Amino acid sequence: MNNEFLPVKAALQAGIAIMEIYAQQFDVQMKADLSPVTQADFLASEIIKEILKETKIPFISEEEILYSYEERSQFKVYWLVDPLDGTVEFVNRNGEFTVNIALIENNKPTTGIIYAPVTKTLWCTFNNYGLIKLTEADRLVNCTSIDEIIRKAEVLTTYNNTLSRPYTVLTSRSHRNQEVDDYINNHLRPLHPDLVIDSFGSSLKFTRIAEGIADCYVCYSKTKEWDTAAAETILRAAGGQVLRINDMQALQYNKKEWDNPPFIAFR
Repeated sequence: MNNEFLPVKAALQAGIAIMEIYAQQFDVQMKADLSPVTQADFLASEIIKEILKETKIPFISEEEILYSYEERSQFKVYWLVDPLDGTVEFVNRNGEFTVNIALIENNKPTTGIIYAPVTKTLWCTFNNYGLIKLTEADRLVNCTSIDEIIRKAEVLTTYNNTLSRPYTVLTSRSHRNQEVDDYINNHLRPLHPDLVIDSFGSSLKFTRIAEGIADCYVCYSKTKEWDTAAAETILRAAGGQVLRINDMQALQYNKKEWDNPPFIAFR
């Protein structure tokens, strides 16, 4: 099995395990930052770690940070994983959660995989490929190469926004705040008086922009690098950008602290 396919296999297998827990009763714990975590988060992280160890590339997960900043600051390449992005949505059982896997090279995400287990939809992009989207992606769990994925891909292109619809701004379903509304009203509404606002959970907001279903996502809530790495890669493959709101520069990765500043994602 080639290394390029391994993160896809990891995302799919993690998604299968997540859905098994999703179908049952499960316990919810609270982290020190008061964000929820479940056994699905930890199990998915372990599954991904086990599969990706074949690559011999350092592994960092939201649920398992094995390296100090001094160690990881020397990494030229490493995996950065959010094994269950949208745990709040998982707990609320609205289906809007994803598995996110990114490869960071020279402090920039270059490979991204997003898998939505409920809809069985996969988005991925690699250094040498464009944006790939597949439905019923769980059928690929036993594939062994990227070539097999490409042959079965529903879409292998960037998306053109030719839909006749109003300018659409996305916000977090669970973390929308007044700063988001102020930014929309002060900066976007003057340019798009008829804009509409929609809410989604997890990295699905990025995939909707990548597909031309929405135009931008404004985020002032607390996010970490693993929340955005894979999603940013997917959006960039579709011609989009993710920029810090304060200076409109690109997000930074492998910082001493994992927190992202407020940002806007668009294409």
